[in-house]
Amino acid sequence: VWKMWEASKRSREDTKYRREELHVNLNWKRVNFWQSDAVFTRPTQLRIPKSQILFRTHFSNNTESEQEYSLRAERSTTTTLNFSFTRGFTKEKEGCITLKLPNEVLEVGGGLRHEQRIDYGKDSTLETQMTWSADSTIRVAPHSKANAELSITEEEYASDFSVEVRFSGRISAMISTRNNTGGYYKYMEGDLATIFSDAIRSSSIGACSGQFEVHEQTQTVRTVMTGQCAFRYGIEQHVHVAQEKLPSLSTSSIKTTEPPPPPPPKYRPLFISSANH
Repeated sequence: VWKMWEASKRSREDTKYRREELHVNLNWKRVNFWQSDAVFTRPTQLRIPKSQILFRTHFSNNTESEQEYSLRAERSTTTTLNFSFTRGFTKEKEGCITLKLPNEVLEVGGGLRHEQRIDYGKDSTLETQMTWSADSTIRVAPHSKANAELSITEEEYASDFSVEVRFSGRISAMISTRNNTGGYYKYMEGDLATIFSDAIRSSSIGACSGQFEVHEQTQTVRTVMTGQCAFRYGIEQHVHVAQEKLPSLSTSSIKTTEPPPPPPPKYRPLFISSANH
C-alpha cells in the first residue's frame, strides 16, 4: 500500500503528509482464501512416566463385618495445544487456518476437537478442559483400611507442520489522517496477483526467500506456512485401591496393674522407766 501511495503522489496535498501521520484501512471482502490439509512430519510421542494423581481418599472399617463404601469423584485436567510458526504471514483483519489434528493424537487424546483454528502466522496456545470421573463401590474387610486414588496418564506429542495457502481477488485501501480516521482522504485498490508480482520483482515481502509465488494463469498467490506444534493431553485414567489391616487395639486396651506399695515397717515401742530416770 505504501509503495502504491508513494507512486500515486501527484499534488501538493499528497506530499504534505508523512507516513506516520496516515492510517491505512484494508478491505479484504473481495479476496478469497483456500488452504490445504496440514501435513505433520517428524512426529514424536512420549508417554509421561509419572501419573498425575487427581483424587485420594481413605475408608476405615473398625467393625466385625465387611462394609461397603461409595467412591464418587470428578476432576478436570488441562489439555494444552501449542502452535508456533517458523514461516507465515499475518492478516490485518480476522483470518485463520484450520489444522486437522493427526489421527494418532485423536485416537488417544479423548475429548480433543478434530479441527483447530489458528490465526494466520500468529503463535498460539489453546487450552481445553478434560473431565475425569469415578463412580464405584469399595468393600472393606473387617478391621481394615482401604486407600483409593484416581490418577491419569498423560502423553506429549511434538511435530513439524506445513499448510499451503492460496488467495486471489482485489484488495482496497482507504488512507486517512490519524487525527481523523473517520474521514476519507484517498482510496486505492488493486489485484493481489499483480501487487505481489510487482513486489517479487522488486525483491520485497519475502520474495528473496521464495515465500510467495504468483500463478499468472489463475491470478493466484501461493505460500506455504510452516511451524512446530507441541501437545500435552491425558490418555487414560486409573482407579487404584489398596487395603491394609488396622492397628490392633487389643494390646493397647489391656491395662497393667502395678503392685501395691510395701507396708510400712513395724517398730517395737520403746518404754522408759521413770525410776531409772
